Amino acid sequence: MYQIFKDQLEKSKMLLSGVKRNMRLGRDAGLSEKDLANLETLSRRLETLSAELDKLQDEARCKSEEAHQALFDLKSQIYRVKNTIKSKYDSTWWSKFGIPDKR
Repeated sequence: MYQIFKDQLEKSKMLLSGVKRNMRLGRDAGLSEKDLANLETLSRRLETLSAELDKLQDEARCKSEEAHQALFDLKSQIYRVKNTIKSKYDSTWWSKFGIPDKR
């Protein structure tokens, strides 16, 4: 979870707790149950979205590692194929095999 999300969630929980303990004073200040319910709803929504974001970031990290491994495997295979051709034929033939190398 991003630190800014954590900080705001902690602040909202502390505020909710404090206002609920002193609801009579909160009402005198102009707060209603609806205000507190809205604050609670928004806090839960941020918590849910943050958890979803963490999950998506983990999935993206895994896919990125998978893609980098596939790239490494492809480059290794290209290297093996090119070297096999290069060892069998001289450089005048390489372009026929799609190898632009000159030496």
